[in-house]
Amino acid sequence: MEPKDFTTVLADAFRDAAAEHGQSYPEGGELAWGAVGAAYLGFALCGLQSTVLRRLQYDARQESGPVILDCKWYDALEDRCLEGKKSVQVLLPGPDNTACLSTVTRDLFLEMLDFCREG
Repeated sequence: MEPKDFTTVLADAFRDAAAEHGQSYPEGGELAWGAVGAAYLGFALCGLQSTVLRRLQYDARQESGPVILDCKWYDALEDRCLEGKKSVQVLLPGPDNTACLSTVTRDLFLEMLDFCREG
């Protein structure tokens, strides 16, 4: 099976989790925060520059407000994004607008969610 673009996977999960709890993102907000989460993983695994990550984080917060995410939702988000596995291969943003095939583990996924919540 083809690896998925993790920005889209995470954006869909953020949108659905918010909706399940009676909340919603402004237009494009879930995609902006999905890009932040994917960029964090790209920074950790693929050499994405920290300046790119911070710019995406700043823009998402300015344009869409804070990420809609409660730590109580982590298990459901993990199950959806990692497809019930301990890790999954996905495409992440790499340096110079490249796509980077990487393995995202449960621990790194949870670390990424914390980064988004703190951002």
